[in-house]
Amino acid sequence: MAGSVSSEPALGALLSEREKMLLLFSLSLCMFLSSLDGSILSTALPTILSDLGGFQLLSWVFTLYLLTSTVAVPIVGKLSDMFGRRPFVIAGVIIFLVGSLGCGLAPSMLSLIIARGIQGIGGGIVLACVLVVMADMYTPIERAKYVGYILAIITAGTLLGPIVGGILTDGPGWRWCFFINLPIGAISLAFIWSTLPNTKQGGRIADIDFIGATLLTVATVAGLLAIAWAYESYGWQSAITLGLLLTAVVLLALFVVQERRHPNAVIPMSLFRNRMYVLTGFIALLSSAVLFSAVQFLPTFIQTSLGASAKVSGIIFTPQAIGMVVMSFIGGRAVARTGRFKYQIVIGSALSGLAAFLLQMMGVGDPRWHVAVYMVIFGMGSGLVTPLINVIVQACVEQEMTGVATSSQMYFRQIAQVLGVALFGVLFTTSYSSAFSENLDENVRTVMPAAVYETLEDDATLVLDPQRLARTQEEFIAAGGSVALFERALGTQREAVAFANQRLFLLSGIGGVILVVLSLALTEIPLRGRSPTPSTADNEQAEGVSASR
Repeated sequence: MAGSVSSEPALGALLSEREKMLLLFSLSLCMFLSSLDGSILSTALPTILSDLGGFQLLSWVFTLYLLTSTVAVPIVGKLSDMFGRRPFVIAGVIIFLVGSLGCGLAPSMLSLIIARGIQGIGGGIVLACVLVVMADMYTPIERAKYVGYILAIITAGTLLGPIVGGILTDGPGWRWCFFINLPIGAISLAFIWSTLPNTKQGGRIADIDFIGATLLTVATVAGLLAIAWAYESYGWQSAITLGLLLTAVVLLALFVVQERRHPNAVIPMSLFRNRMYVLTGFIALLSSAVLFSAVQFLPTFIQTSLGASAKVSGIIFTPQAIGMVVMSFIGGRAVARTGRFKYQIVIGSALSGLAAFLLQMMGVGDPRWHVAVYMVIFGMGSGLVTPLINVIVQACVEQEMTGVATSSQMYFRQIAQVLGVALFGVLFTTSYSSAFSENLDENVRTVMPAAVYETLEDDATLVLDPQRLARTQEEFIAAGGSVALFERALGTQREAVAFANQRLFLLSGIGGVILVVLSLALTEIPLRGRSPTPSTADNEQAEGVSASR
């Protein structure tokens, strides 16, 4: 019910403070591995391709992981509400480690992709359970403080991924990018096994909504494939894309019908009658689809229009993470002291929107440090908003709905981010192409061969590939052009990339304004709460749990 407060369940009373911290540490290790795995391949992929081949299958290394992890999140969230968290957290870690071992031993690109799919299932299960276990351990007011630790761990994993990947690839080999998960995961698994009891709520296999789970799974796969393939291969108007989108829409409609009548729905429709759940959902979706998606294209602008190297581009992004982590700690402690969150979300949304508008003003030749400053502002806004969204979601539903409420919002957020990146990608490429075509000097256009024109119009990152750039320049000069005219064409490219970047962040800034409006509509609900004194029944349950560990 809207406005109801989630008090600490039996798990919080069953664990000592030492056990809570040990469990929090082990869950943080799981999230560290998940975030590390998401970025570690960026520096290892060229070597993997050289070793295994299969360049045409490259996108599936990421796509299959995304599919399996996204599908797992909402289903596991509901099942963990029914059967308890412990079996799913343990199974998720084990599946992730089995997938990691398979990736490390993969003899071919196809086997690597299959192992990545297994990894994704485990990663999705862990993602669905970690924040829910935190909700089982801590009251909402405590969660606001501790979720900052989780965010810091995720950020550290994301930042360290490319560095660790490069070190391992150049050292023992790329396979250790996956093998490294095994010892860390084993430590985490041992701690979870020894500290996490199972607080089963009496679910039965017969209670599972198998039809709803199947409909949601197939609809998700069809929708994500449509988005990924439209963006990468077929385009939005192809029969394959439209067919997959139609399939997803029809199956989602059937899923809604099924969920309305099933007593143990995978995503209960009653959640959408909860005003706070819906509002926080819109905030999370818009933030993922409009703000975070736009940032994915910023490195292209930095490296082309501002002329920075990939290394410098990464350094420019680092302050964002620092701002995010610092403000998540500060914001979490502020909420822990006051019990209020609304205006923190308003301020965070405003900061993110401000950063987007500032980035929208940047052009060719602007100082690179401006980007770093603006990304600090963006990170500060994200640090104030992101950790609190899950806390609010968990606080506004009944305790038995915590898992499904948390995981369903994660699911929608992942879908929104995939869709946002795809749509922003279309906006970026079309804006770039039109700006390049409209602003290309007529003297350059007159002597430019059609093939060179198509290369420059289609590929905004040509200057980042010295060999292709040299071949294109030679072809241009051979057709009667000159070095000066070719440099003028490259200047038009840089301007076109800057224009496309401005279009993206203008839309992102407008999204930030909408986020502020949505944040103002939030209602303060009580987040404070104390751990209940363990009752006799709780003590008996604790004894039974200890015996079963």
